[in-house]
Amino acid sequence: MSTAKDVADRAGTSTAVVSYVFNNGPRNVSPTTREKVLQAATELNYRPNALARALSFGKTLSIGLIVPDIANRFFGELARALEEAAAAQGNLLLIGDSGLDVERERSHVAAFVERRVDSVVMVSMSDTPDLRAFTDAGIPIAVLHPVAPGQQASSISIDYRAAAESATAHLIDHGYRSIALLNGPSDSAGSRQHRDGFFRAIEASGVPVHTTELQTEISRAHAAQVALDVLARPARPRAFYCSTDEQAHGVMFACHRLGLRIPDDVAVTGFDGTEHSAYTYPPLTTVRQPVPEMAERVIALLTGPADLPVHEIAPFELIVRESCGPHERPES
Repeated sequence: MSTAKDVADRAGTSTAVVSYVFNNGPRNVSPTTREKVLQAATELNYRPNALARALSFGKTLSIGLIVPDIANRFFGELARALEEAAAAQGNLLLIGDSGLDVERERSHVAAFVERRVDSVVMVSMSDTPDLRAFTDAGIPIAVLHPVAPGQQASSISIDYRAAAESATAHLIDHGYRSIALLNGPSDSAGSRQHRDGFFRAIEASGVPVHTTELQTEISRAHAAQVALDVLARPARPRAFYCSTDEQAHGVMFACHRLGLRIPDDVAVTGFDGTEHSAYTYPPLTTVRQPVPEMAERVIALLTGPADLPVHEIAPFELIVRESCGPHERPES
């Protein structure tokens, strides 16, 4: 493997000049000498040590991402969007998958601090994550869900309460008067906001609505297990508001297994707006989070000169599809 000294010897210059060429400074190099160095590097197939070069500027050019479950389609789409945005800024995205395990999430936090990442994007398992390890190490952190006041972390998130209220109101506008809230664990990020928005919509409607509150892990498998039990009862809910698309997929699976038609027997809404939500049968009504835009914005904040922390609300969109049925349909 060729070294900077090999390049310097072939170009007839010093290793310092080679460093100036590949680091764009700190001293200027004449065009003629620069060309000789680059030509020598090409001939020797020389590649500078990216980590050493980055550390010389006090940066590792790496951004950490911690998500609860990379197998969840939403987090896969988020990781892809963040990787593209990070690469455009010359940064490498390092992914820590918590696997729905709080202890593993803590382990990823410690690992990213130890590896001296420049910044971290996080979707926590917890509604109140402990981010002190990052703040104590001076590592900028941004979360992509609601964050409690006083946290020394930036946040970019849609308004979960308003989004939940919008989706629930949509079900009420269809005429459904028995609606289940299928939420995540009570201490999971966003669960309180989902619940608040759900009941705010019911209160604002002024009509009597029978509600059922359910909680599952954020997985279609667990949601399916719970939904199979609830939907097999004689007084089953007429509609489901699900706090994620993954849970909505589980409810739709349970309906299929029980011979229930969507939306004729059971209406379903999701939340996140993943690409797969358009290709369920029937296509799923869902709240879409602007993932590409949020990814670009959070990377720009973490790699730019912004005075952190900042808190921003991104727009959401209720995507209306066939899983809820036509408006103002009388309940059977």
